[in-house]
Amino acid sequence: MINLICCIKSRESFSRIHKTFAGDKDFELEGFIENFEQVQADITIKQYDLAVVDEKLPWKDPVLDLFNKKDIKIIIFKGDYKKTISAIYKLSPKLEQSKGLHKTEDPQPEQKEAEPKKELTKKEPPTPEDKKLEEPVYKEIYKGIENKVIIITSLSKKAGSTFLSINLARALAGLKIRTSIIEPPIDRPYLYDYLGIAKKMETAGPGYNFYSYPHIINNGIKPLRDREPIIDDITWIIPDSNKKVIGNWDSLKMMKLLYASKKSPINIIDTGTNIGHASIDPVLSSADMILAVIDPMPVALKQNKDRLDMLLKLKKEGHPVEFVINFASSGINIKTLLDYLKKPPTIFIPAIDPQYIYKAAYRNKIPLDYPEVEEQLFKPLSRIIRNIIPPDLFKETLRDKTSFKDRNIIFRLKEKLFNLK
Repeated sequence: MINLICCIKSRESFSRIHKTFAGDKDFELEGFIENFEQVQADITIKQYDLAVVDEKLPWKDPVLDLFNKKDIKIIIFKGDYKKTISAIYKLSPKLEQSKGLHKTEDPQPEQKEAEPKKELTKKEPPTPEDKKLEEPVYKEIYKGIENKVIIITSLSKKAGSTFLSINLARALAGLKIRTSIIEPPIDRPYLYDYLGIAKKMETAGPGYNFYSYPHIINNGIKPLRDREPIIDDITWIIPDSNKKVIGNWDSLKMMKLLYASKKSPINIIDTGTNIGHASIDPVLSSADMILAVIDPMPVALKQNKDRLDMLLKLKKEGHPVEFVINFASSGINIKTLLDYLKKPPTIFIPAIDPQYIYKAAYRNKIPLDYPEVEEQLFKPLSRIIRNIIPPDLFKETLRDKTSFKDRNIIFRLKEKLFNLK
């Protein structure tokens, strides 16, 4: 099915085009668009394939620029209905072929990877553990958010890049910002098992299959659209741990993985300790923020001096590197820490009570879901998020406090980020 949006100046002209395709099951049609702001809002939650834009539209230039950035095919309407309708039908077979939405098997028979008949993103039978998957993913999406790439890396093993990645994504999702987590298949996959995806698929029933984007790309297959699993309001672009470990991941495959999904404006790449891997190098230039998570234990700093020197060099060269101190406590010797980092870090994550970390892991949950963890992560997450989200985004929702019966972390984040208290 082709998702079609028409930005036409007059309702009469729009109606003539709309009626032509209203009964065609191969097209999904958007209603009349009043202004550019409506397009910005809709495009954040919908994925369009084709756009018809009136050449006399007052806001033609910004909408054309937006559609071009989103790689949406454009037809300019110049008053000739027959020509416009013909152009739409002419483009539709090519778009349908590129989408491949009706194929249930891999179009390349020589490849062993078979396309799933059903994907995890479909509704599952309600269970106490997985009932979140039954709820609408986003009740409110904010418009006009610029695409961002955030790399989160660890200086040493178990320093906490994954901990920061999933909790930051959860906070952003709570703010109604579409967020993806990308796990490059460099080390053994972690998030697939942490999230308990295999168990979720068993609950879903026979025929459901997890779409492992890294394996699809590694096998030279063009990924299909709309196969991303959405769990806890986060899009997960991660490898399946049940499949063979990928041993030849390169920079080209990494770039394909980064742009495989266009659902989210915010993409968090959890590299673990692999910031120096050759596949990550081209992504560095695309990064809007590089968060280096550090275990402040002196032995961790000393034994990973080469990786620390690399991060310091990236920062000196102008890359947006910020050091995040994990397990922060009063026992840290700041003077000794500064001898290593050269510059005082501004983000400190306090040592979280291990009982909540283990409780979350055993229940396949994200630690931020626990109020005790929310309270401790509020300050460091707000420092990070204010550098991601444009100012004034939440002013209107903050003025209307009726929807926030309890002042949870989401409302407090909005207040703190934009000083509207």
